[in-house]
Amino acid sequence: MRRLLCAALCLILVSGVALAEKTILLTFTGDCTLGGEESTRSWETSFDSVAAAKGWGCFFSAFTEMFAADDATIVNLEGVLADSTDGAKGIKNFRFRGDPAYVAMLKNASVEVASLANNHAMDYGEEGLQSTVNALKSAGIRWIRRGAYIVLKKDGVRVALFGVDADGFREEGKFLCSEISRVKFEDEVDAVIAVCHTGKEHVPKHYAVQANTATALIDAGADLVIMHHPHVVQGVAVYNGATICYSLGNFVFGGNTRIQSKTYYRNHPATNLYGLVVQAELHFTDEGKYIGQQVFLYPILTSGDLQTNDYQPRLAISEDAREVLECVQFDTAFTLPDYDEDTGCVTLPFVEALPDAD
Repeated sequence: MRRLLCAALCLILVSGVALAEKTILLTFTGDCTLGGEESTRSWETSFDSVAAAKGWGCFFSAFTEMFAADDATIVNLEGVLADSTDGAKGIKNFRFRGDPAYVAMLKNASVEVASLANNHAMDYGEEGLQSTVNALKSAGIRWIRRGAYIVLKKDGVRVALFGVDADGFREEGKFLCSEISRVKFEDEVDAVIAVCHTGKEHVPKHYAVQANTATALIDAGADLVIMHHPHVVQGVAVYNGATICYSLGNFVFGGNTRIQSKTYYRNHPATNLYGLVVQAELHFTDEGKYIGQQVFLYPILTSGDLQTNDYQPRLAISEDAREVLECVQFDTAFTLPDYDEDTGCVTLPFVEALPDAD
C-alpha cells in the first residue's frame, strides 16, 4: 500500500515536465454508525454488545495504520452520540444513537473529520446534534455540516471541505454553489472537496440526481466529489478535471445487525457487505497552485461474517477485491485499471486540473 502511495509522489507531472512540489493525502470512508437502534441495543449482535465483548479498538483496527499515515481521514458519521433519547421528534423509520464516549473510537483510529451532513445527524433533534458536536469537540475532531465548510492546511496549502446533503442541496443548492465559487475563486483556498450524502438506498447504479449534483458542484469550483448514502458501492466518473465517487457504501456501520444483500439487474448483487475506502492525493505547485489529483480505490468487506454484521471492515484482496470492483465497474463508464493483488487497490489515472480561464 505504501509503495503505491510513495510511487505516486514521484510520478506526477505538470504539463509533462515539472514535478509537483506539494501533496495532501486525504482518506474518505462511507457510512459510519457508532451505535444503532434503540430496539436492538440489548441484542447480542448489536454494535453496543460487540463493543462490550470485543473492546472498542476492534472496529477500526484494520485501517488504523492507513489513517495514521495520511494528512486527514474523513468519515461520514451517520447517527447521534448522546446519553439519552431526548429530542426525538416525529415519525422516523430508523434512529441511530451511540454512547458519546464512542468518539474515542474515531480519535484512536486517527480520524480527523466527521461529516454530519446526512439524514441521521438529526435523529434526536437539536439536542442530539449538539451532543454529537460536543463529543467531537472533546476529542479534537472537526466536523462539517450542511452547507458549511472547514479548511485543511498543510505546507501553506489550503483545502476546503464542504458538507452536502440531499435536502440541503435541494433547498440551498444555488447558495452552496455560490459559496464554493467564492472561496475557490477569491483565493481563500487552493482546492475544494465536496462530501455529499445523496442517492437511492441499496441501488448499485447512481441516479441522475447524483450526477447533476456532482456536476453542479464541480462547475462551481469543486475539485473532487465524494458521495455516500446508498449503502452499496457505486461507480466513479471524471468530469471537468474532477473525480466523482458516487457511493462508498458502508464502513463501520452499526445501523444493521445483519448483512443485507439482494439481486439487482441481470443478477447483479447489491450488498452492504461491499464498500470502498478512497484516498485522494491532491498535487500543488510549490507556490500552492492546484494541478491535479491521483485517486486510489481500496475495496473492502464491511464485516468478517458474511451474514451477521461484526462491524469490523477489512481490506478486500484477491477474489474478494475482484467482486467488489466488479460492482464499481458496473456503474463506471470507463474500464477500471487492474487492482493490486496484495492490497486490492485500484490506482485511477491522474486527473489534471483544468487550465485557468482567460
